Amino acid sequence: MSKRSLVESVLSLLDIEDIEKIKVDYFNGEEVKLSFDEAENEEEREELLEEWLDNIKWKFVEEFKIDLYNGTKYTIKFGDA
Repeated sequence: MSKRSLVESVLSLLDIEDIEKIKVDYFNGEEVKLSFDEAENEEEREELLEEWLDNIKWKFVEEFKIDLYNGTKYTIKFGDA
């Protein structure tokens, strides 16, 4: 399973309107974040998320982090460079 497929599987289990922010950490230390505004509806969030995921350099992703508004945090760690 590709990194993106795994991440999309996890995201599909969550309600996108519960997600506050998402962060990608690359092996080189660079990080990329996506934050949602609580006022954005589900359709707007889906569109932003899809565009953001398309711009990720998946080969170089070390960690993928998801923070929910209720304080729950998910981390997916990848071990290959």
